[in-house]
Amino acid sequence: MDRHFHDISIGLYALPRDGGPQEYLVHTYSQVDGAGGRIAALVAIMQVLGGMAPGSTPNSLRFACGEAHRLAAKRVFLEACKHDPDADVAPPPLSTLDKKAEAMVIAESLGGGRYRFVMDGGEQRRATMAVGGLAKLADLSQGSEPTELAFECGQAHDELIGLLLPRALNVRAALREYEAAVARGVLSAPSAQTGGAAQF
Repeated sequence: MDRHFHDISIGLYALPRDGGPQEYLVHTYSQVDGAGGRIAALVAIMQVLGGMAPGSTPNSLRFACGEAHRLAAKRVFLEACKHDPDADVAPPPLSTLDKKAEAMVIAESLGGGRYRFVMDGGEQRRATMAVGGLAKLADLSQGSEPTELAFECGQAHDELIGLLLPRALNVRAALREYEAAVARGVLSAPSAQTGGAAQF
C-alpha cells in the first residue's frame, strides 16, 4: 500500500528469465489519475537507491550484473516506496552512524563484489554485527574474515550496501518492518502483461 499516493496497491514481480538477466516489474492495477506517473517515479527511485538498471520493458528493472538478487530487489522496492517523493533522492553513502557505538560504520569495497566493514572509533564488534545483518537482509555470503561479505555475482553493488547498512545494525527491527509492509496485501500476478510473472 503506497502511503505516499492514495494508498494504491503496488507490487514487484519477477519476470520470466528465459536464460537472460533477471528483470523485475513494478506494477499497479489502480486506475487513479497519476498512478502511471507514480510507478515511473518509483522505478527511477529504485535505480538511484539500489543501483538498478532499466529493464527491457517499461517499468522494469534489473541489476547490471544480470543476477536475480531477489531478496535485495525486494528491499530496494520497499525502501523506494517509503521514500518521500518530495525529497531529493541520491545514492546512499557507504557509511552510517551507529548510534549505540557513537561511531561510523564504513564499508570498503575490496573489488570482485567483496566488502570489508570497519568502525571509525567504537567497538569493532559492531562492524561484525553489521555484516551479519546485511547477510540476512540481502542474502549475502560472509567472507573468510568476520568483517567481510561478498556478492556471489562478483560485481560491486555499492548502492545496495549503502541502502541497507543502516538497517543492518538493527536487523530484527528491519525484518519486522519489511514483513509488516509485505503483509499489508498480496496482488495477483499481472500475467496478461508479463506472461507468468511471479509476485514476491
